[in-house]
Amino acid sequence: MPAADHHPHGHAMRYTADCYRGMRNDVTRTEAYRKAIAAAAPGKVVLDVGTGALALLAIFAAEAGARHVYALEGQPSAAAAARAAVASANLDHRITVLEAFSTDLALELPERAELLVHELIGEVAGEEGACAAILDAMRRHVADAARPPLSVPSRASTLLAPCLAPDPDLLAKAAGAGRALKLDARSQAGRPLAPPQVCEDLRFDEGSPSPSQRRELLFCCEAAGVLAALNLHVELRCGADAADGPPDVSSAWDGSHWRIICIRLERPASVARGQRVKVRVDAALAGQLPSYTFSAALVSDDGTLTSLGAPLEYPVGSLTVNDAMDQMSFSW
Repeated sequence: MPAADHHPHGHAMRYTADCYRGMRNDVTRTEAYRKAIAAAAPGKVVLDVGTGALALLAIFAAEAGARHVYALEGQPSAAAAARAAVASANLDHRITVLEAFSTDLALELPERAELLVHELIGEVAGEEGACAAILDAMRRHVADAARPPLSVPSRASTLLAPCLAPDPDLLAKAAGAGRALKLDARSQAGRPLAPPQVCEDLRFDEGSPSPSQRRELLFCCEAAGVLAALNLHVELRCGADAADGPPDVSSAWDGSHWRIICIRLERPASVARGQRVKVRVDAALAGQLPSYTFSAALVSDDGTLTSLGAPLEYPVGSLTVNDAMDQMSFSW
């Protein structure tokens, strides 16, 4: 699968064994999923969308007492590894691994599910197609009589903050000359000039994440400096009782397997404390290729906007593969 294929299928086909181990070894994330699945799965038919080579969430559901688990995996080698993992756990009588994407039109489960489990969350929450996949699964794979909680996780959000430029030494080591970077630690991504705000919010708890989202965010800089980047990180809430509470998982925390996305602005600008910055984010998540547009501007005292560059389209023209590299650059 070409590296430039940003469709959800393209993401799935590029996952490696290191990717799956990295997700499993993210202890905070893994334990949050385990706890939420243990509470939601007993007695239910569960559908694991994108089970991966370890079939980790499917095994959690079976161990929690799910009546049966259907685990879907579109990458052939990962599906074979998932079957081996299920057999090794002596759960092949409780878990059926199917080599398929949940959105395949020909896919028909032996029975409809009552609970979805998935980890389709990218460094920008919806970039791996979670919204379209969950809406499709609700129509075709989930029983009409199913009742909330319908999904683990229950909610995923992307947060954005205006920031200083990343460390120059880090930029010098990054390949290429792209305007967006994946960074493995928030400390490397440039100091925020204002607290982050939510720019994308996907509610999975009732199976109806919004496929079209627009946010206009207004920030007030808390320090002077050169505004040079927008930092994006994700937050995840796993359990039904956590959907409106503090996050269970954040890519801003140490040990996260997710990266921080740092978008460098086309026109960096010096800002004073109290300077206002407006960022508009448009997310179109219903189609086969989730897409985002980011635009930023300074706001003067009289409300005049000064653009900080042309709108940035994401991920078109950007390498967004979630692999084992610590950092990579994208070309816009």
